[in-house]
Amino acid sequence: MISAGGREMAARLMRLVDGGAATGDDAPLVGSAGPDARRARIDAWCAAHTVEEICAALGEIGVPAGPVRTIPEVARDPHLWDRQMLVKMDDAVAGEMYLPGATIKMSKTPGRIGPVPTPGQHTDEIIGNVLGYDASTIGNLRSAGAIA
Repeated sequence: MISAGGREMAARLMRLVDGGAATGDDAPLVGSAGPDARRARIDAWCAAHTVEEICAALGEIGVPAGPVRTIPEVARDPHLWDRQMLVKMDDAVAGEMYLPGATIKMSKTPGRIGPVPTPGQHTDEIIGNVLGYDASTIGNLRSAGAIA
């Protein structure tokens, strides 16, 4: 993703894309408008470079950019594991799972991720406490196949 919402950033981006030529093209690139000539030039420039080259070149000129990653790429990112943004948990049904970790890190009240609930694990508690159903009604619902 490339962000060039300001005139200065847009001008730097277009100079880079156009090989250093000052085109005077400094209209901000905002929104998701359809294709135009500038977007076609940007697309062509991006197609000629790797994601790493694109991010490095844009970083050097002060244009915010970052790769849009696939799920497997995200799962392999060591930074996300080191920051515990991804955690491994055991699931009674699926086995080992990757889950989002606690995103907010606080020293005095650290967040934690609990076990993955099994299907139907909290059904009685929720239906009883939230809806006020008694054990007999819950049993009837279960017998009718309306709940697990």
